[in-house]
Amino acid sequence: MLAVMLFSVGGEAVSAGVNPDLQAQIESLPLPQDIEGKPARFGSVRKLLEISSGARQVLESDNAQAHQAYIEARKSYLDAAAEPDNAKVNLLLNATVKLMYQAIRAASPKKLQHQKKLRDYKRQLLSVNALLEALQRISVEKHNEDDTNRLKAKINEIVDSSDRQVKKGDIDAARAQLDEAYLLVKTGIDNMRNGDVLVRELKFASKEEEYSYELDRNDTHQMLVKLLVEKKLASKPEAYKKNINDRVAAALEIRASAESMGKSGDFEEAIAELEKSTKELVRAIRMGGIFIPG
Repeated sequence: MLAVMLFSVGGEAVSAGVNPDLQAQIESLPLPQDIEGKPARFGSVRKLLEISSGARQVLESDNAQAHQAYIEARKSYLDAAAEPDNAKVNLLLNATVKLMYQAIRAASPKKLQHQKKLRDYKRQLLSVNALLEALQRISVEKHNEDDTNRLKAKINEIVDSSDRQVKKGDIDAARAQLDEAYLLVKTGIDNMRNGDVLVRELKFASKEEEYSYELDRNDTHQMLVKLLVEKKLASKPEAYKKNINDRVAAALEIRASAESMGKSGDFEEAIAELEKSTKELVRAIRMGGIFIPG
């Protein structure tokens, strides 16, 4: 049962508590009553837009960002209703749902947003701790405990800093730092598993599968460069920046060559090139003051 009364505005069912500024925009975008022949999803998406608890939250909110996303969601729904190609219809309905959830998030009370962010932070922290345990186990196998301890010290430093941000109430800053720690420990594990341990443990079904893995590993290193190195370069001398940027540029050039080989089906050579690219990124990361194995 709805918590508020509904009335009709221009043929649309609108909450009695609807924001007045939003009401006029809703009237200009009436949703079609006849969707015969359309996918069954139309009904459920319409409910999401009109009578769900999330819709009530958006309609009664004063948040302009929520209103904008809601109106874009209605427009997307209308586009889907007018589209004859069902494949495109489903894409438009997907966009409608995505926009609607953006609107709901924007309209959520700050307290609820904070609680959700805190839950997400705690889940990510569990992931970081689990990866740290895996990192320690692999370091014993690889007889690389000294290097691993250096990496762990850096990760723990980042986690401690993120915990301090949580205590200050700045969850966004804390999560950004924790994501850095996650990326750093993941990269450390990927690098130590490379080579003999990688072959023994991962057992790729094909060279194409191994190529996909190396692409992902290269992507991870690129993200690490961006998060942990680039943000430290602003105050550094130009020569220092150039050395790092040259490494990154070389890595990207090799990566492009690898992707060209991959498109041609030459996965073995592409894998070798990707490994070279990743090594260049490792050098750039280390030059930026972040030690990782590899």
